[in-house]
Amino acid sequence: MAPVAGPSTGSSAERAPRTNLTRVSARSKTNKRIDQETILNHLLGVFMEESSPSLSSKAAQKARAVHLIDKDSWSPADKDEVAAALHGLSLKHSIHLDYELATALQRCYSQLIVSCERSAQLAEQSRKVEIRRGSRLNVTPPLIRPDNVSDAVRFLLQLSKPADIIARTAANLMLNATHSSRSQYVTAEQRKNAERREWLSILVQEPLQGDAWVDEGQDDSDLSDWSLDSDDERRLRMEQGYDSDKEPRKQRDRLAAVSASMHPSPSLLQDFQQRKLWSEQRRSRLAALAKAKEKSLHDGALQATNRALQLSEADIVRESLSSLMGSSSMLYSRHSSGQFTIDNSRKDPLTNSLTEQMEAVAYLASTLSILRSFVKATVFQSIHTVDALTRTPAVEAFAEQLQALLENLCSQFSELDADIAAGSTLAHPAVIRTNRYTTLTQLINFSYSKAASVLLLARLLKDMGFISGHGGDTDVSLIPRGSSDRALIDGLQALLAFVHQQDELAHGDMILTDLSTCLLAACRPAWRSVCHLLQRGLSFAIHRDHDLLFDDRLVQHMIRHDASISTSDSAFWTSGYVVNQPSIDEVDNMVNPGYSSPAFLQSIMQDVLTTAKGVGLLRSLGVDALGGVQPDPNLGHVLGLRTTIAQTSLNPLQSLVERGADDPINTEAEAGHEEIVAALCFTPEVATENLRRLLFARGTQLAEQTETKTYVEDVLPQTPISRPDTEPLWDVSITRNHRHLSHRLLEPLLGRLLQEHLSPISALVRKRVTEVLLSPVTEGGYALQSHVQACHGLFFMRRGAEMASWLESLFMDLDRRNGMLRATNHHRLHSGFNDALEIHQQSNGGEAWIDVNLVRFCTVNDDMDRAAAIRQRSRIHRLADVKVEYEVPWPLTFVFPTGCMRFYQYIFSTLLQANYAQWKLASTLKLAKPETMHMRKFWSLRRQAQWLVRTLIGFIQSDILFDGSQRILSALEGTRSIDSAIQVHTEALERMELLCFHRLDQAKVKELFSAAWRIGTEVVNNYERFIGTSTQEEDRLARRKRRERRKKRRDKAKREGAPLGAIAEEDEEEEEEDGEEQQEEEQEPIGNVRDHDDFERVAVGDMDGEATLFGHTDVSEAISTDASMSADISANWIESETHKRESFRLECERQRKALNRLVEELKVGVDDQIGRIAARSAVQAQDATQADRVLQEHDHARAKWQGLLDALAWSDMGY
Repeated sequence: MAPVAGPSTGSSAERAPRTNLTRVSARSKTNKRIDQETILNHLLGVFMEESSPSLSSKAAQKARAVHLIDKDSWSPADKDEVAAALHGLSLKHSIHLDYELATALQRCYSQLIVSCERSAQLAEQSRKVEIRRGSRLNVTPPLIRPDNVSDAVRFLLQLSKPADIIARTAANLMLNATHSSRSQYVTAEQRKNAERREWLSILVQEPLQGDAWVDEGQDDSDLSDWSLDSDDERRLRMEQGYDSDKEPRKQRDRLAAVSASMHPSPSLLQDFQQRKLWSEQRRSRLAALAKAKEKSLHDGALQATNRALQLSEADIVRESLSSLMGSSSMLYSRHSSGQFTIDNSRKDPLTNSLTEQMEAVAYLASTLSILRSFVKATVFQSIHTVDALTRTPAVEAFAEQLQALLENLCSQFSELDADIAAGSTLAHPAVIRTNRYTTLTQLINFSYSKAASVLLLARLLKDMGFISGHGGDTDVSLIPRGSSDRALIDGLQALLAFVHQQDELAHGDMILTDLSTCLLAACRPAWRSVCHLLQRGLSFAIHRDHDLLFDDRLVQHMIRHDASISTSDSAFWTSGYVVNQPSIDEVDNMVNPGYSSPAFLQSIMQDVLTTAKGVGLLRSLGVDALGGVQPDPNLGHVLGLRTTIAQTSLNPLQSLVERGADDPINTEAEAGHEEIVAALCFTPEVATENLRRLLFARGTQLAEQTETKTYVEDVLPQTPISRPDTEPLWDVSITRNHRHLSHRLLEPLLGRLLQEHLSPISALVRKRVTEVLLSPVTEGGYALQSHVQACHGLFFMRRGAEMASWLESLFMDLDRRNGMLRATNHHRLHSGFNDALEIHQQSNGGEAWIDVNLVRFCTVNDDMDRAAAIRQRSRIHRLADVKVEYEVPWPLTFVFPTGCMRFYQYIFSTLLQANYAQWKLASTLKLAKPETMHMRKFWSLRRQAQWLVRTLIGFIQSDILFDGSQRILSALEGTRSIDSAIQVHTEALERMELLCFHRLDQAKVKELFSAAWRIGTEVVNNYERFIGTSTQEEDRLARRKRRERRKKRRDKAKREGAPLGAIAEEDEEEEEEDGEEQQEEEQEPIGNVRDHDDFERVAVGDMDGEATLFGHTDVSEAISTDASMSADISANWIESETHKRESFRLECERQRKALNRLVEELKVGVDDQIGRIAARSAVQAQDATQADRVLQEHDHARAKWQGLLDALAWSDMGY
């Protein structure tokens, strides 16, 4: 737009501000007008010079700018219009393969609206807070709010475009409103009005001659008058007369006529519009007719040209390059699926001879097009995917790296096309003949050499199912989304390993470099997930239904979370979080192989899982796990790939740095240093380092070493170019050797490098976890060893004085009347245990070795409805129902798994029965009476039974439990993690379980131990029945009294009409007690045969659970003979003292034989176990890695059992 002719007058420039100011002041200011004035004030303050004339000139500029913006350019912005404009920009950049900028545009606008809303809310909250505080401070609202953010974006979009007439006009009015000597640029409408005013002034001042003729109403033209001189003209005026008012009147008439012509009447205006419309329609019809004619002539000429056109091979090469870059060409057709085919309608004799080469080009172009479609679909999916669980970060990162490879390949193709185009011009006729890539065969060789890595990746993606073959749907992926990341990483690593092993591969260095970069890009998201997992740690909260950490898809692949296991469960540490390992069925099923971590992480996943659990546990305990030690999420730094610049690319920069200021070519080098920096800035670290070298090249010691041309890194000063915390260019040799670079991305070096990076972090976490677990309570720890000692003192009964006192009180209550119900009550058990500890604590004056509040006693089968069945059981069987629990505080429960606590309970029950048998034998006092034959037999039997019970108790409690307890405590002192503590505890208790004959294959020996406890108690019971101190008669009297009371209640209930159910229950209880009493009366004359069947019928290890007789020997025959004889004895003989002594003697004899048989069976059983463990150890020792440990355990177990066997063999069981 051209400027208006001539300068603008000063009077109009001075009148305009006053008029606008009056109009603005009269108008009510809205919020938008206030925003306009605020923004204009900022703009005027920025653009105006400091030496402004006055405030009036600034006000004039502001008024004119407000007027112009309000009139021409300050229209309210439409949100949809701005959004559509941004979407258009994003679409344009995505078409040009600039996906990062396209994504940034879309996300920036959406986030900008959210940020404006938050800023407005924060401002409003601040204002309310000040009001509540009673402060008069005015909180300035934000200038950019949700209602004007579209205006700001629109303003930015306008600034990004070339300046149009509106922008130039606004700028001119804002900057030059007070300078009337400068030209002003106006719009088309303003220019038209200005031209009209200009012509109006011209017509008023210098009227046309034709207007004078029309005004005078006559034709006074005289062609001969043109030659009159000035005298003749003066004379003619004198003849015609002169009127002084004639000229002003004519001027006013012409002004009125021009004004009327500028403002026509409605009728003339309608007529003018109709004529204008007709002329426009006529011109459009003529233009359409001309266009159709021109098109027909052009098509005919084009067909004739195509028939006569003969393409050269250089042209075919250029068309092939166009198709390789993804565009349609004259010789190739591109289909909607991305496939390229040869256009048969364009063939000529030359193209017919090159059909095979053109098909190869079409295949290569189709492959590259499929890869571009894969990249586009992946990036589009990553942009529109909101849910993190459906994203595939590794595939997205690989697609970005593949996009870079494709762009690099396209740039090489475009450079080659430009060279061929330059050689094909008439100005350079010789170049076309000497160019080496002007034949199609050479182009194919060039393309396959440059696209070798891309073609390998395309074959890999096709075989794995990410893309389909030629002619298929490229958007369908055969691999499930759940395992696509792992499959891609493993496939890339396998391909890199295969190429790394090929020594004679063409273009091997380039292929290794491209595959290494792609694999590194695909592995980076997985490594970042690992670092994020280590930083946050796994959750140990009570409610873990939705852990934000598992929103990461890759974390779900690595770790499986079992939400059904509670955090307080002892198995949570080992089973709550486990590493996903593919099973055999999942490996064979290639369609859906399931979840598992990538191959390069499998070697470190167990360590990562343990460290993450340690971090989560410490965080739940309020302890900072990592502190300042954090894993590096940059996989390139971990692998030592900080610099990716070859040594040759550093030479220009080094020469530029080392040149002095007096170098004659220094000026040219400094002129091109920006291009060098741009070429070298591949990474942020390298860019920073190179920039520091350029900025401080003359002010450091490196510039002073130009004469010697030496560079020693050890003597560099601490200057901006020699930072001690970075290694800028130390790893240049890594990039020179491409095989060394690829070797770092392959196993086992990759796993070893990752393990070396994580080992300090894992060691730190394990150390802090063990410190928390092993430290005393006074230091903020949980005192693991103290709780282990408490468990051993309780379950293993190692605290002799306290446990002996409690056991004595328990056994005394058990032997009283109805003691089986009273003594085993859990309240009575707990109170008795507490009293025993308090008594010994007061006497010793020391601290308690166990917290009584953590001990819980209970009794199984303790139901009042089963009271009659409980009374029928023996007291030693009743002791097996007593259970004890020790509530270990969390998180020490992880070190006490369920298997360990089960063994603790078994040992407690075994020792409880054994101590009861020993207490019963020790409580039998020898009476001061003359010795008789039957009493000598009894005291001998008692001595043998007491010896056997003491021997077995000493073996279990001293040889096994005491030694094992010492081993556990010493091993826990050197533990380094919870897993090692669990392993130490579990393995030690499993070893004790083996030595104590508690496994399934040791059931026979276990039953023999139980029979020893029972025979010890039966020996004492037989003696008590003989001397009359047994409680059997008291129990019988108590049953009779209960039966009498029950009979009275039943009779009363029948009289009162009670329900029949209660009466039936009373009858059943009476029948049970009658049967029990009758059974006791029948068994009493024959020496209580029923009680002795417990130790005469011993289970001998039948797998079906069936028990066989101890042996059909003369002992059983004697027992049956004595029983049959006793059944025929008369009542007088039964009540005599002679019969009691004879029965007592026979019973002692039978128990002695049973005891001898038990000892023999124990010898055979223990010796059999020694042979079994020897055979099992021989099989396990075949593994060389476990031979020493297995043989050591075998020697330890054999030594323990051999000691027990020797003790049993050297015993004197005779009289």
